[in-house]
Formats: sequence, structure tokens, C-alpha cells
Amino acid sequence: MRQQKLLEPPMLLLSVGGFLAVATEVLPIGLLPLMAEDLGVTESAIGLLVSAYAAVVVFASIPLNAWTSAVPRKPLLVGLLAGYGVSNIVLCLAQDYSVALTGRILAGACHALFFAVVFGYASRLAPPGRLGGAMALVNAGNAVAIALGVPLSTWLGATVGWRWSFGCAAIIALLLSVGAAVVMPGIGGSKVSGGAQLREALAGPALRRVIVAVVVMMTAQFALYTFITPVLLQSGFTAENVGFALLAYGGAGILGLAICSRFTDSALRPALLLSLLVMTVSFLGVALLDGAPGWTLAVVILWGLLYGPVPAYVQTAAMSAFRDHPDTVAAVHNSTFNIGISAGALVGAQMQTVGDPSGIGFAAAGLALGALVVVFTGTKQGFPRVSS
Repeated sequence: MRQQKLLEPPMLLLSVGGFLAVATEVLPIGLLPLMAEDLGVTESAIGLLVSAYAAVVVFASIPLNAWTSAVPRKPLLVGLLAGYGVSNIVLCLAQDYSVALTGRILAGACHALFFAVVFGYASRLAPPGRLGGAMALVNAGNAVAIALGVPLSTWLGATVGWRWSFGCAAIIALLLSVGAAVVMPGIGGSKVSGGAQLREALAGPALRRVIVAVVVMMTAQFALYTFITPVLLQSGFTAENVGFALLAYGGAGILGLAICSRFTDSALRPALLLSLLVMTVSFLGVALLDGAPGWTLAVVILWGLLYGPVPAYVQTAAMSAFRDHPDTVAAVHNSTFNIGISAGALVGAQMQTVGDPSGIGFAAAGLALGALVVVFTGTKQGFPRVSS
């Protein structure tokens, strides 16, 4: 199997696949009222469709990767993309909540294994010395989905109905499945059992440090991001313009990834430390700038700009910490990342119950500072001064 240039069809397909996976995950967020009314349930119940998806990812990523470690990668990727298609068709046609939940659980199971396969593929196809560039390219699809997935699904749902959002996702998934069957090179499964791979990967202190850093920094990020709408409303934004602030944040994230992706291979450690420092200051700024929407918007854009490349940084750090079994490392990272998302939502919810929404910024800043310390002290394991 030859290594690919970053912008050849196999690598681009992996990036579009990342867009599909993350867009599928966040689709219900912008469609809460429409889905709730049509399915005859509360908006909170529709919100659980997102939570159930994330829970499946957290608990199933590592076991599913272990069980499928011997399966050739190409048919597995084709099958997972087709699975996304089927799950979105189920949502598109669902007439009651139980069917919708079944579709989301199926999608979550696909997601649990998908990024292990995708990042494993990308690491093997990456040109020499461009592992970080390959991780950034795949994460570009994720970043675009986060920035545009909710606004686009909201617009589509309001224009032609919420079911078409899932129908379009299903069409994209099935087209990608056919494309993967055509353009992706074959990669055999591993001869080492999934359990043995996991034990080898976690035996090294480098990956363990990366795991700790990812959990803490994602908890910080999603403690505030999950509740960013009420925080912005308290800061002086209105229901009419808060969407613009969220779109500006997402656009800044895409721009940040485009600008900073070059540092993923050449200067990962200092770039990640800078991002964490700016995130810490931004979280404090959001907490302190109560009633100053203009300045708050500037801080949110700066936050998005420097957070944009962070998923690529930490994915590259994880893959670099243990190179022997990239699919297993990617599965561990996927589970770890989603643990941080879930923990962040829990921290934010707890902070909101005991005080006003802006207080979440202080908690997020403290966590981000903790993540910065974990990265800064990892000069020998996880975040070396010189990339290998």
C-alpha cells in the first residue's frame, strides 16, 4: 500500500466522512422543537437522543475496536458508512420516539468504531513526517460539521421539514460508502488481539498522560460550550443575535485549524500550550465581561480561533505516543474525548444550578489551567519538546 498525498481522494474521503459523523451526532440539536412536536415528546427527550448517542460512543469505542481488530479495514469502513446511512434513514422515517432512539443508538455504535478506523487509516496513508497534517485534514471535516451542522440542519428543518435533514445525511453516507469501496486502498486487520493491543497501548506512560490531558481539557471546553447560549444571553446578547455569535465561533474554529494545522507536525507542544493559555484567558473573559456583548464576542472569536486546531493537536499526540496499533489508540482517544464532553456537560450543569451561568467560565478556566499544567510537565512522556 502506497502512502498518499494529503489531498488525494482517499484522504479527502476520510475528511468528508468525519464531517458526516459529527454532523450526524449534532443534527438533533438544531431540530429540537420540530422533532419534539412531530414525535409527541418533550424537547428534553429529544435532547436525550444526543446524550444516548454520546453514551454509546463512550462505552462501545474500545470494545468494538477490540472485537473487530482482525477485520480488514476497507470493508469495515464501507460497512460503517452504510450503517450511518441506515441509521439516518431510520430517523427520517421514524413515527414514534422509540424508533428514533433505536436509530440514534445504531448511529452511536457506528460512531464508536468509525473514528478508530478513520484515524487508523489516515495514520497509515499519511506521507512521512505528515502525521499531524493527516490528523488535521480529518479534523477539518469535524470542525466544519460543528460550525455549520447545526445552522444548516436548523435552516433545512424550518424550510422543508426536520426529516429532510436526516434524509440528506443518509444520502451522503450511502454515497460515501460507495466511494470508499472504490477509492480506499485495502488494509488488513491486525494479527494481534484487540485486548493485547489495548494492554500494550496503555502500558506506556506517554499515552496515559495524553489521556489525562484530553479528559481535563475537553471537560473545560464543554463545561462552557455546552451552556454557551445562556451564558451569552446573560452577557447581553439577544435571542436574535446569539446565533451569529455561535456561527462566528464556529467560523473562527475553522480558520484557526486552517492557519495552525502546519504546527501539528513541527511545533505541537508550544502550539497546544498557547491554545490552552488562550482558552484559559478566554474562559475568564467570558465570565468577567457580563453585560459587554461586543467584548464578549471578541473573546468568543479568539477562543474559537485557538480551540479550532486543538482536536488535531491531541489526536496527533495520542497517535504519536504509541504508533504500533493506531486503530486501538484512536479508539481510546475517541472514548476519552467523549468522556470529557460528558463530564464537561455535567460540570456546567452543576455550576448553573448553584449560580448564574457566567460562573461556568471560572470553572472552565480552572480546568483549562489544569490541562495546561499536564501538558507542560509532559516533556518526557506525551508532549515532548521535539516531535518524533
